[in-house]
Amino acid sequence: MKDKKIPLTKQQKEIMQEFYSIARTEVIFDKSERDNLWRLATKRSSALDLQDLKTRCPALEHQIRKSFEQRRNIQSAVFSECVYAQTLANMLKLDLFVNCSETPDFIPLGVVNLIGSYHLVPRYVYSTKDKNRMLIQAGSCEGVDSALISVIDVVVYTIEFKEPNAKTSEPDLPGYGEDGKLKITKKFLKDYPQFSAMLNEQKDLNFFLNIGHNINTFSNESITKAVQSNYAKKYLDVLCTEDIDGCFVMMPANHVQLWAELEGEIRPAGRNHLKVWTPRALRRLMLQYNPSIDGTIVKLEKSKLEVRKQRGGAGKVSGYKITSLFFIYAKDCDDDGVNITFDIAKVRQLKPTIAGKMFFRTLKYDEVKSYYRM
Repeated sequence: MKDKKIPLTKQQKEIMQEFYSIARTEVIFDKSERDNLWRLATKRSSALDLQDLKTRCPALEHQIRKSFEQRRNIQSAVFSECVYAQTLANMLKLDLFVNCSETPDFIPLGVVNLIGSYHLVPRYVYSTKDKNRMLIQAGSCEGVDSALISVIDVVVYTIEFKEPNAKTSEPDLPGYGEDGKLKITKKFLKDYPQFSAMLNEQKDLNFFLNIGHNINTFSNESITKAVQSNYAKKYLDVLCTEDIDGCFVMMPANHVQLWAELEGEIRPAGRNHLKVWTPRALRRLMLQYNPSIDGTIVKLEKSKLEVRKQRGGAGKVSGYKITSLFFIYAKDCDDDGVNITFDIAKVRQLKPTIAGKMFFRTLKYDEVKSYYRM
């Protein structure tokens, strides 16, 4: 596809020319270093040097400290976002770091209103000391990761940070019925039109026939539409990631398909869960474990069930799977060492999700720079 040149917008050309005029730069923590930091953070390890981290990447230090205070595990994707933002700030010599939760009035009101129109909620700012230029790291499911802003002439460049193996987005699907058939609502298609083609290709999907398996059979056209449309609706100019040597790379957001292998995926069991909405299917699927059922009270032999382990909890069992679609929290069970007993009303059902995925498996800084003649 690289023979089909897609022209750059004025915004894309300007920011990429500046980016590639700066010497090639490695990200401040590569993938293996980030993974190690994430393991230390989720284990609340004393080996994690937060003071050193605050000096090198203050946004990440704050995110980790906040996760400790809230007793919640930090998502690994947050690590790359903070590291990439700091790397870009270093390249652009934006030496002043500001935590917006601590200094909410640092950003001029006009800039706040401007980035709000892009659905951006400021978290951290990397700025010149005269406040004339700012990289604003933001958060919002509707917006992008950050915006680089020239304050005086109000020029905005929108930027997304993505790991070399990443998902563009992964919304929960509306669900499925007692028959396992996928249900697609008008509201979902209105909110996530980028997935309409992928869903049309799987309109006969039955989740109960795909227990334990993700669905990846989509056409290249439907996957490309999902990825490109996702960024188009976010008003995204460029995407930043790292290449196979750990060097920071920038590319136009609407050119991702030129540099990445794209895949589509439906996960029958995502991260989020609800009270069971297919109770008949749950009872039917539980029969394979030869349960003892007395009204709503169920007794199951533990050894027949796969366990759920708490993230960052040193292998602590947090629950038990009743197939990959349903689970019961360990705290909601009576455990005699051999069997667990629980009220079936306490069982949770995992929501299915859909995603477009990008894999920059062979990406090289020099090839990208050369292609755009930067």
